[in-house]
Amino acid sequence: MDPDLSRSQEQSIKARKHQLYDADIPVDTGPRRSFQECLRTTPADPLSTLVKALLWTVGTIVILLLILALATSGPKSPKPKPVSGFVPSHEPPGSAGPIRVEV
Repeated sequence: MDPDLSRSQEQSIKARKHQLYDADIPVDTGPRRSFQECLRTTPADPLSTLVKALLWTVGTIVILLLILALATSGPKSPKPKPVSGFVPSHEPPGSAGPIRVEV
């Protein structure tokens, strides 16, 4: 890689960094209230009965789905062993069928 190209890229990156992050322009956010003043001036507004009922319903559904997911994700039962003397066939339907082996 050309050293002049890499030097110019490095200078360009530094210039953009300065533009983005090192700008000392103060940002006016306006007057601020203290937390205590905000608490005093904000009235308490409890949730309505409808909103409470909806939240309880949704919460109950979520809990039931969680329980269902946990119950069905437990250890699986082992697959049954094939009957002795019977070898399953991988033939398509309608063929001769499974092969029976005498032991």
